[in-house]
Amino acid sequence: MTDRSEIDEVKQLLIARIEEVCHWLLPDGRRIGGKWKANNPLTDKQGQTPELNVWLTGQVGSWKDFRSGDKGDVFGLVAFIHGTDFAGAMKLAKDFLGIRSMSAEERRNNQRRARIERERNDDAARRKEARLRAECEKRFLAGFPYDGGTPAEVHARAYWLEARGIDIDAVPNLDKSSFRFAPSVEYWPLADWRCEGKRWIKAKDGPHFPAIIAAMRGPMGQFVDHHVTFLDPVKPDKATLPLTPKGNKRSPRLMRCPNLGAVIRVSHGPEGLPPEQSNQPHPLILAEGVETALSLALALPEARVWSCGSINGIRNAPVKFPFASALFVAGENDWEKETAQNQLQAALEELETSGKPLELMLSHVGSDFNDLMKGD
Repeated sequence: MTDRSEIDEVKQLLIARIEEVCHWLLPDGRRIGGKWKANNPLTDKQGQTPELNVWLTGQVGSWKDFRSGDKGDVFGLVAFIHGTDFAGAMKLAKDFLGIRSMSAEERRNNQRRARIERERNDDAARRKEARLRAECEKRFLAGFPYDGGTPAEVHARAYWLEARGIDIDAVPNLDKSSFRFAPSVEYWPLADWRCEGKRWIKAKDGPHFPAIIAAMRGPMGQFVDHHVTFLDPVKPDKATLPLTPKGNKRSPRLMRCPNLGAVIRVSHGPEGLPPEQSNQPHPLILAEGVETALSLALALPEARVWSCGSINGIRNAPVKFPFASALFVAGENDWEKETAQNQLQAALEELETSGKPLELMLSHVGSDFNDLMKGD
């Protein structure tokens, strides 16, 4: 029988070599930020988006398939991919690591090297994340502030009003500090990169577009990430982007940093104060998109409204504070998308742990509440 110390040893060695493990188990995936993203080789069909995520930073080795709901630790991933049990996963892991033929001294040295490498990787990941966050905050602050009257803001206002039906000035208690406007922001996923030795060098910028940049903030107002909406340079609409190599649409809305627990503060409700200064409990509405949140803030001035960027963002929103008297989740009508429905259910279950009254809101028109407001 495998003892606890050996299990811990093998697990830590797998974690220390997590990218190699991902190449071994999910060779068709690739690293994106702090995760390895791949298709589920057991259940996914050709052409589906990669929804199986393995964490390379933070809870290293943990994984979840957001399409099927399967999840676990690094041992669970070995067992899942190979269709075996824990004992089988241990044997496969030992073979992969090459430790079954090692002496006790070699294994101790291997453990020591793994620990040092893990600490080095964790430190490097923290430094990289801090650099990326500083870059995003710099991009946000470089935009022009609300009510500046700049051409970039005029263009953004036209987009909100003409394409989304939102009169931004009519939003009660709008958090104006959440939004900035830029005449030119790089769409960074389309940049060209080349590898020189072990370093990746940007050879060419991606295309530039005017943009609305929204700050995503943590519970005490600290900057965590930005949410960028890229606009067409001529007409009041979202930017038109080239399709991916697989023929899929690219999103005109991007976030950049790890941002779970951060939100875009759209409106502050009847109190008119940010959460860290709040003394009064009021309803809190959680939405995915900025336009949905703005539409709800217009219609429901008695509530504080946040945009969380994604369903997982809703799930991790910081709601366990006195300023939230009740929680309302603005869902989207994605009935044909099983993954989205599973994520929404998981978000509701997590929010229920706050102990606050919880309700799901769904529009009876279109996909979301912005469609309802526009009458689409």
